[in-house]
This record gives sequence, structure tokens and C-alpha cells, in this order.
Amino acid sequence: MITRLTNITAAAAFALCSFSMSAFAGDLKVGSSAPDLTVEMVHGEAPNFSDPKATIVVEFWATWCGPCMRSIPHLNELASKYKAKGLTIIGISDEPMTTVRPFVDRKGTAMAYPVAIDNKEKSTSEKWMKAAGQEGIPCAFIVREGKIVWIGNPLDTKFDEVLIGCVSGRYNPELMKGAAPVKAAADTAAKLKNWSDVWKHYDALIATDKKVFGDIAVKKYRTMLVDAQDASGASAWGNELVLKYSEDAVTLEELTRLILSDSTIKDRDYALALAAAVQMQVYSNNDAASIALVAEVVYHSGDMDRAVALQQDAWMASEPSQKAEYRRVLDTYRKAAKKSATAKLSSDAPAADVSAP
Repeated sequence: MITRLTNITAAAAFALCSFSMSAFAGDLKVGSSAPDLTVEMVHGEAPNFSDPKATIVVEFWATWCGPCMRSIPHLNELASKYKAKGLTIIGISDEPMTTVRPFVDRKGTAMAYPVAIDNKEKSTSEKWMKAAGQEGIPCAFIVREGKIVWIGNPLDTKFDEVLIGCVSGRYNPELMKGAAPVKAAADTAAKLKNWSDVWKHYDALIATDKKVFGDIAVKKYRTMLVDAQDASGASAWGNELVLKYSEDAVTLEELTRLILSDSTIKDRDYALALAAAVQMQVYSNNDAASIALVAEVVYHSGDMDRAVALQQDAWMASEPSQKAEYRRVLDTYRKAAKKSATAKLSSDAPAADVSAP
């Protein structure tokens, strides 16, 4: 059970609230099956641990906990950003409904992810927090495919690293550990400009698990284009990559953003970027993020009017908490489109007759 702290200094409250006592870990640990949740929902729906595509964060918090107030906006942002990629976050408090509901209502869209309270027996806290030896909050459990993959403070930078790895399907510590020597060999070959060996090592990693090593597939494109200066080879691999990763939105987005923003790329292949972004849009069922990515490619390609139309669609499809940012980008595109149209009118206008009468 989480005990409320009283009559302590702010500094001590932070230390006691946010410290996870892993030294007292119990039966529940990384690799364990996620226990069930016996909770009453304040708003939203309870997560489905049997969903193989879902990444679930179960976070224990309280309205009186200072560090929890810092974690709420971060969790809210993550829940919105990765919702389309299967992320569900649920915040669980052991306080009464009369305390939690008014707090959540005041937060509104600033705490839009599902929130619940533990039952009177505190059985959920017992099965999760106590079983894991965790006595401090906020405390988050990341669950993937029904198994716990990480336990700790959601304000810890490791939390974001593991969570993003899970939603992208790339979190596999054992594979990553085994891949380390192959990556090192590829780096050594690259320093020697032994490109055939570099490609061999990259391909071996991709063949091991193409999803986990999707970043290597994108790295191969960049290395071919920038380091090996093999534009035709990079183009061929880039097009193969789009087909190979047609159902991997994360890798498709990484390739697109690499082409758009990597400062070492001189000649940007906007056609390839568009192909990757459109495929991401198809696989992501036209969610706001994928539409916005296509709009961004089109914008950089110079088709301002189409960029405006696409970004407007993305804005309409976005979550309430994301509306402001999507609208800001839309306004940027509209200004660029207006400027482009004005410049075109000026260039199309007949030259003034300045000859002497």
C-alpha cells in the first residue's frame, strides 16, 4: 500500500515520493506476466493485456505526490503521440473516488489518458507495487505482449528509451546484446571504407530481425548515399527498403525524416521520401501523424497548395491535445503558399512598358 507523506519538507517529499526501492524487489519483476487490474475507472477504459500489438504503461500515482504532478504532462504527451502505435497508459491511485475524480476533471485534456482507482482492499497495489518491492511513486510498469519489460520512475530517461523501443517493436535486449559485435565490425569496415563488408554486416543484422534492426536498414541507406557516395545503390536500396518495411511505420518515418532533415545529404530524393511517407500513411490508416508527414514531404518538394490541403486534413484528424501544434504548422504552410502564389503572379505579369513615349 502506498502511504501518504505528511509533515516533511518539499525536498524530502520529492526524495521519498519518487525513489523506487528496487532493493526490496519481490516476486514481480521484469519478465513476469502482468497481473490483472482490479480497479474502478475514473475515465477511459482499462487496457487489454492480451493484445499482442499493445504497449501498456501501468502507472501508480497520487494527487498529493509532487513528482507525480511532473510526470502527468509527460505521460499525457506520450499517450497522445503514440496512441496510433498501440500505446495505452493508465494511471492508478489508491485514493478515494471523491478525491481523484475532481482532480482529473480539473485537469481535463491535460490528463486525457485512462485513470482508475484501486479497490478498497488495495489489491491492485498489492499485486503490482508490493509484489515488485516498489514503495515510491510515481512508479511505472511497461508491459509488452503481456510481460513486464521495465519497472521504475516515468521521469527516468530510461523509461522513454524503453517505451519508444516497445512501441516501435524494437525493444529486444537479448538481440541487441548479441548484435553488438556485428555492429562494431560494421563500424570498423566503414572506417576502412570496405563497403562490401559493411553491407554484409548490415544485411546480417536485418536478416536476424528486420523490425528490431529497422534503424540499421535506414543507416545503410544513409551510409551508401553519404559515406560511400553511391547514389544509385542508395536509391535502389531505399526503394527496396520501402517494400521490405511496408508494414513498419517507424522505419518508414525514419527514412522519410532522414531524407528531409539530414544535413549531410546534399541531393534529397523527395520521390523516395514521398513513397515512404505515403506507405506509412496507408499502413497507419490515415492517422494525423502520417498525413502530416506526407504534407511535410510535399511542402519541402515545393507543392505548397497540396501541403496546405494535407496538413488541414491532419489537423482535422488530430487529437484535441495536438490541435495547436498541427494548426501552427498549417499556418506556416498557408503563409508559404500565399508567398509562392504572390511570387508566381509577379513573374507571370507582363513587363511594364518603360520605353520613352
